[in-house]
Amino acid sequence: MERIPEKDHRHGHRSRLRARLLKAGREAFADYELLELLLAYAIPRKDTKALAKNLVERFGSFAAVLDQPRERLLEVKDVGPQTVTFLLAIRSAMARYFEQGVEHSETISSPDDVANFVRIHIGANQRECLMALCLNDANRLLHHVTVIEGTVDRAPFYPREILKAALLHNATGLIMVHNHPSGDPVPSENDHLITRKLRELAAEFGIKFHDHLIVTPRTAFSLATGKLL
Repeated sequence: MERIPEKDHRHGHRSRLRARLLKAGREAFADYELLELLLAYAIPRKDTKALAKNLVERFGSFAAVLDQPRERLLEVKDVGPQTVTFLLAIRSAMARYFEQGVEHSETISSPDDVANFVRIHIGANQRECLMALCLNDANRLLHHVTVIEGTVDRAPFYPREILKAALLHNATGLIMVHNHPSGDPVPSENDHLITRKLRELAAEFGIKFHDHLIVTPRTAFSLATGKLL
């Protein structure tokens, strides 16, 4: 007797998920369901519901899954190089989305204008690093670059490297950003000292030091305003 192939239940389930997204939007999804739908594109031949739930439970939230470095993701059962690449590509796309918003902005008038961009860009880095945002006279972004990368709890402070980025791009304004891998955005006394020193050095070159931001995956702290963003 000819065997009738069993219907793959995944196809109908994924179709319903896609239809729900198109009809009701993201608000109709639990975190694991949104992740499940995304993972289906990276792992098309396997049910991704259990994996999505496992990832959210293990790391605590949808956002935290995307914040994980490659090594941590590969520790999870059923997560391979293709899935890791896919998740990292999503995060990179998010970073580029916010990056272009800053690049196309008419002016950067407050720390809030760059907070999302710098959080996405270096907030989840497992090593402490320093980033320079170079601005022109109109406070538009000319260039941004991660100039220093350190260890899990500190990065060396080389004013020359930060100012070099500004000078190479003829910047008249500068914003310094660094991350706290600990997740605590509160500045240390050393952070305040660095801010004062860099402001003084920048002024000698005719560069206005606008702010020093400390970022984590979820928050940012502006030393110029003394406030969480």
